[in-house]
Amino acid sequence: MTERNALLAGMGTASWSAEEGTAYEVALEGISHVVGAYSRLIARAEKAGDSARAGALVAEQGAWAARRKSLTPPDQDAVAAVTAESARTLARLRGER
Repeated sequence: MTERNALLAGMGTASWSAEEGTAYEVALEGISHVVGAYSRLIARAEKAGDSARAGALVAEQGAWAARRKSLTPPDQDAVAAVTAESARTLARLRGER
């Protein structure tokens, strides 16, 4: 058995379709963009000396990071909801000055 095959041997098979997997990856990418947008706003709040705002933004960012950990490819309702919400949230965060 090659080293690559040995690594893959215990993985089993996916319980979701390629389309579900792709939708899941899109949702994860949306979450990553939202988390990044929060990072920008957190840095701006810290630079301005607004620790209360920075703390609130860190909490919101943490909630999005937690969603990333709990999302699964087979839960397509949650995947679709996260994708839509991340697009709205990202637009809102990018509009904040």
